[in-house]
Amino acid sequence: MHKAHRKVRLFFNEDAPMPVYLSRHVSYCLIDNQPLFLDTLKDHYFQLPAALEGAFLAHVHGDRAASSAVTRLVALGVLAEADAGGGNLAPTCAIAPDHSAIESAEINVHAGLRTTLDVAGNVIATWSQLKRFPLHAVLEATSAYRERHLRGRITAALHPAQVDLELYEAAEAFRRARLRVPSATRCLPDAISLIRFLARRGLHAKLVFGVMVNPLSAHCWVQAHRTVLSDTVGNARAHTPILVV
Repeated sequence: MHKAHRKVRLFFNEDAPMPVYLSRHVSYCLIDNQPLFLDTLKDHYFQLPAALEGAFLAHVHGDRAASSAVTRLVALGVLAEADAGGGNLAPTCAIAPDHSAIESAEINVHAGLRTTLDVAGNVIATWSQLKRFPLHAVLEATSAYRERHLRGRITAALHPAQVDLELYEAAEAFRRARLRVPSATRCLPDAISLIRFLARRGLHAKLVFGVMVNPLSAHCWVQAHRTVLSDTVGNARAHTPILVV
């Protein structure tokens, strides 16, 4: 037994650096070849000092040599070893939308009392969760909620036009009901509420976070395929996606 153990150790280099990737709760985008990060565990957007930014980009482009800068990035929580929950190193990528449900003149849906109460409960619950828990936890819960409600729903058998119509009608029903809810509108809680509202109706959509610079501003919207369900096409395309849930 001890001999076998020594034999295995011959093939394992303890001094070799562990693979290092993006931390599980960190995502980023490139704007003018400069990375801008979102840390959902700390709920903030940030940029790196020039030296660390250069080291990060070098690491992304294949320079895996161990360095004090990479060690510093791990210490900051930007990077993580593969066995510590690290993911890939690629910047966020999302399909650019070209349609908007709220800009469609063809959808005319009535939102009754039941829908309004449903939306109100959703919005209130989402606000409460965002106040109590880190953004990372809320997003994971939202993703799990969506998958749990969509399990067994076979949309592949439906005609794409039918799926689009259901998405448009549900998004419009949510929008009309939301107008009756006496609380301030805000993109994040409203978008998460819409994701859950759609999931309970067997409809899948993604939550997209986007950023602008000079000055820095952040936004998020709900999107299915190339259709924005909670915003205009122009406003969504004006932001660079930094996270897709």
